[in-house]
Amino acid sequence: MNAAATALVTGLAFWISLPAGAIAQQSAASDQGDAKAPGMLTTRAIKKAPETLTLSVAPYDDSDLNLQLKKEFETLLTARDGISVAPESKAGFLLLFEAKVVPSEDAPYGPSLGSVNAGSSGVDVNVNVWSNTQDSVLGGRQPVPEVGSNLFHINAILRHKSGGEVIWQGDIYHVLSGPETEHIARAMVAPLVEKIGQTVALEPFKID
Repeated sequence: MNAAATALVTGLAFWISLPAGAIAQQSAASDQGDAKAPGMLTTRAIKKAPETLTLSVAPYDDSDLNLQLKKEFETLLTARDGISVAPESKAGFLLLFEAKVVPSEDAPYGPSLGSVNAGSSGVDVNVNVWSNTQDSVLGGRQPVPEVGSNLFHINAILRHKSGGEVIWQGDIYHVLSGPETEHIARAMVAPLVEKIGQTVALEPFKID
């Protein structure tokens, strides 16, 4: 780990060591005008993905929405360097996904002081020093979705077609605040596709 990453980890350890009272005072002092980002993304690279991937996309069920999401995945994956989409018979990997509405209690929202990205060049650790929309060292913790609200959730895994070994998996959640499930669901595909092959922990995002 390089010196910059070490310093960031040290800052994170410092924040964790602060007494609850100090954290509460910092949180109260922050601007509460903006709500926490309504989306959260967590992905895990279990094994290094090949530099070139030929894959097939398949939902766990063929609902109308899932078929739309399948097309969205295929369009965005085709635009990524090193990835080509093919029929299952010609693909070496399968990207399988499940999409559904879940209660907020099922989402892994929690303290998110930053993100960790693991790639072939090493580990990149980022810590939020101050923010009024995300958990941060000086701004404190931001509110999580209210109990009783609904979220849209997409779970995706990338695995070898032969043998079934999973090399990457991702989970993405976004708060539903109205009759906009299709729009939210389709917009959630891009952050997932962007992180294929990477590891990130509780990374917040917003949909415009």
